[in-house]
Amino acid sequence: MNAERTTHAAADASGAAAARRSGRAWKIGAGIAVSAAAVGLAYRHLSAHEHRDREVAYPPLDTPKPLADDIWIVDGAPIAPMGITLPVRMTVVRLENGDLWLHSPIRYTPALAKALEAIGPIRHLVAPNIAHWTFLKPWQEAYPDATTWGVPGLRDRRQVRNSGLRIDRDLQDAAEELWSAELEQGIVPGAAGFREAYFFHKASRTLLLVDLVENLQPEKLPPVTRMAMAAAGATDGTTARYLRVLIRWNGDEAAAKIRGLIDRDPERVVVAHGAIFAGRGAEHLRHAFAWLLADRAR
Repeated sequence: MNAERTTHAAADASGAAAARRSGRAWKIGAGIAVSAAAVGLAYRHLSAHEHRDREVAYPPLDTPKPLADDIWIVDGAPIAPMGITLPVRMTVVRLENGDLWLHSPIRYTPALAKALEAIGPIRHLVAPNIAHWTFLKPWQEAYPDATTWGVPGLRDRRQVRNSGLRIDRDLQDAAEELWSAELEQGIVPGAAGFREAYFFHKASRTLLLVDLVENLQPEKLPPVTRMAMAAAGATDGTTARYLRVLIRWNGDEAAAKIRGLIDRDPERVVVAHGAIFAGRGAEHLRHAFAWLLADRAR
């Protein structure tokens, strides 16, 4: 009898141990299943995010794409200011001495930096208006010897000071001697601190703008962005309505600047947000700024 009880006790203990192992195995298995599901969801979310980026932006992304001799565009992943998803682009010019000049740099990545270094040494970082500076600091940290240029007043803005961004020199209303052989430049004035520097690459007849003209394609945008940008007038290759108010403050001077750009007869116009104008640049400028030029005689 004692032996039987001992056998049953051993069996019970063995069964309990097996149950505990089974319970632990179930928990581990459930944990693995949950983890796998989470990874799957994350992967699908990432894939959806990447798919959205490709839809909104202009792939290939973070890759220098030649426009003409010594000038490239680089399209980046979309940005989302205030929840509005927008494509963004920078332009790269190789100067006469081989140095690279980065106009409105997009998000820094080591791979992009390496691709640019294959073209030339990065020597100039350019913030052409009061909005297009937010990605500059990582470029500064990667290239501490590069000169950072900003529109007048940018260095005094609280957000810029708080960010620790260094502005080495202010852009002027005429081309800097360092790049005057390749580029013309000027500044379109506005109110409330807004001003935008434009650049004209003489050899390729390419005009570089950021926010003065937006050419967003509605079919590429998420629904909320599409509605907001259509209401702002940013999907018709013209100036968004919220900027028109600021530019009209110095309307006569701004109109004179724009007419000067039209008179240069650019072949193409590169903008930061949306499709570039790959031909008939002057014609597109007349359309873009009809709101400013129509009621102002020469």
